[in-house]
Amino acid sequence: MAHEGLGYRVTSERRSPKRCYVYAHLGPDRVPFYIGKGTGTRAWSTDRDAQWHQFVRTRCDSAYEIVILAEDLGEEDALDLEGDLIARYGKTLTNWINPGRQFDYAALDRFHKLRDANTSFISATRPLEASDPEAAVARYRHAIEQMHEYCAITYEAGLVAELRNEIDHPAHGDIAALDRLTLVLRKLGRYAEIAQAVDAYFKRYPSWVSPNHTVVKRRAEAGAILAGERKAPRHSVPKPRTRKTGTVPEEELAPILVKARRDRAPWDWMVAAKLCRAHHDHDREIALLEEFLSGPRVPGRSWLDVEERLFKLRAMLSA
Repeated sequence: MAHEGLGYRVTSERRSPKRCYVYAHLGPDRVPFYIGKGTGTRAWSTDRDAQWHQFVRTRCDSAYEIVILAEDLGEEDALDLEGDLIARYGKTLTNWINPGRQFDYAALDRFHKLRDANTSFISATRPLEASDPEAAVARYRHAIEQMHEYCAITYEAGLVAELRNEIDHPAHGDIAALDRLTLVLRKLGRYAEIAQAVDAYFKRYPSWVSPNHTVVKRRAEAGAILAGERKAPRHSVPKPRTRKTGTVPEEELAPILVKARRDRAPWDWMVAAKLCRAHHDHDREIALLEEFLSGPRVPGRSWLDVEERLFKLRAMLSA
C-alpha cells in the first residue's frame, strides 16, 4: 500500500483496530523506530514530525511495516503500554517524548546556567536605558555575544539529534537581548545599526518568529527610513512625573509573607510585590524583592521573574 503524494510503501494492510491500541512502525530490520497509541487509522497516518519522515526516507528506503501490538484497550492501559515500550526501545525510536534520548546533562546544566546568567545581565541593564543609553547598547551587544556561547552548546546525541542535524534543523537563538538593543537604538535614531544587528541575528538563527514581533517591526521600520520611504519618528522628551507614594497595610501583607518566607516559592513573593505596587509602596516592594533574591535558591523554582521585576521597578523609578 502506498501513501499518496509521499511515495511511502507500507507492508501491512490498512484496518481499524478496536478501541484504543498501541502500534509500532518497523524498518527493514524489523526494529521499531516509532511507538504510538491511537484510535481509528492513526497508525497509518503520515502526519508525523520531520525526524520521522527523515528516518523513513533515509533508513527505510521509504518502506516500513505497521504492527498493531495490542488493541481493544482502555485509554489508561494504552498509555501505560505505550510508555513501557518507548522506555524499552527508546534508543532506536524517533519519538520526541522519549526517555531513551541521549542528553548530556552536564552540558544541559551549563546551557541553563549560562542562559540564566545572561537573562539576569539583560535585566540588570534595563535601568541604564534611560540613564546611560550608550552603556546599555554596549551591554546588550555583549549579551548577544554571551547568547552565542550558550546557544552553541551541544547537549544531545543519539538518533533524534542525528536526524535533526541531517535535516539542517535551524539553530535557535534567544532574541531577548536583540529586542532590548533595537529598542534603545531606535530611541537614539541609529537605524542602520538596527538593520545590521537584526540581519546578523537572523542570518545566524534563521528560526521563525512572528511577523508581529517587535524586532521584526523595528527592522522593517529601519529599512523604510534608510530607503527614504518614511521619516524617522520624533521622540519626545517625557515630562517629569510625580509618582504616587503610599504604604502597604501590614495586616494584608503579613499572611502572604509568612507563607513566602516559609516556602521560598517565587510566586508568593510576586504576590507580595504586586500588593505593594497596588498601594504605591515602591520602597517596600524593592525591599521584599531584594530579600527574596538574597536568600537561598530552591531547586526547580526560577527566580528570574522576581529579578526582572526588581530591575524593571528600578528602571521605572529612575526614569
